[in-house]
Amino acid sequence: MNLTQRRKEFLDKIINLFRQTGLPVHYATVAEALGVSKWTAYDILKELEKEELLRSEYTLSRTEKAPGRSMVVFRPTEKALKLLPQPEAKPEDLEDWPAVRGRLLALFDNMKNLNPQKIKDELLQEMMKIELPLVFCAYTIALLITHIYGINSRGLAFLQQIFEMAPRPELVLSLFAGSVIGTMLKSMKDAVNSKILSCIQRFQDHISQCGHQEHKLLASFLNEALQRSQ
Repeated sequence: MNLTQRRKEFLDKIINLFRQTGLPVHYATVAEALGVSKWTAYDILKELEKEELLRSEYTLSRTEKAPGRSMVVFRPTEKALKLLPQPEAKPEDLEDWPAVRGRLLALFDNMKNLNPQKIKDELLQEMMKIELPLVFCAYTIALLITHIYGINSRGLAFLQQIFEMAPRPELVLSLFAGSVIGTMLKSMKDAVNSKILSCIQRFQDHISQCGHQEHKLLASFLNEALQRSQ
């Protein structure tokens, strides 16, 4: 197999994008993520297809510019997923998890008696010092639930119903983050919302790199946090 460093870079990126959504990826999305032209991305993805690491298929575009237009998308094969498996968390990375989980869940037990804005400010301040992906993602989940609670606490129950339909924990996490972004579109110029969006972007990056064990821990934490905050 002639998997050069450049091809590995493209394969790694498309696998990460695929794992975030569970959907095939358009070559333009890969091009934008790696900072190359669409045609460069297309050519390299076709090369990876010849190596049986990707499979191309056609789907209909849903964009306003080209509604109903057929476009080529790619999805990684089982061969590719085995070649570049998701990294699992190291034991030392999980040592602080019970304490972090317990501390954040305690917030939601008493949410009705707390100031959501104050909680968001405190979480954002603490997150500036967090480097461990698992802990940062847990803080992001707490931050986003607090944000939704401050807007409309009844929306949390609706979110939980949607997440129960997602087949995999990584999809639950991405769907949750996307749902919160939808609530922020009208006020993106707000300084706090801009900070939250920055956290969501980092959250999504971490989720694409986390292993299945971490996805399960975070999805379970999200589910319990939603239940306690209602």
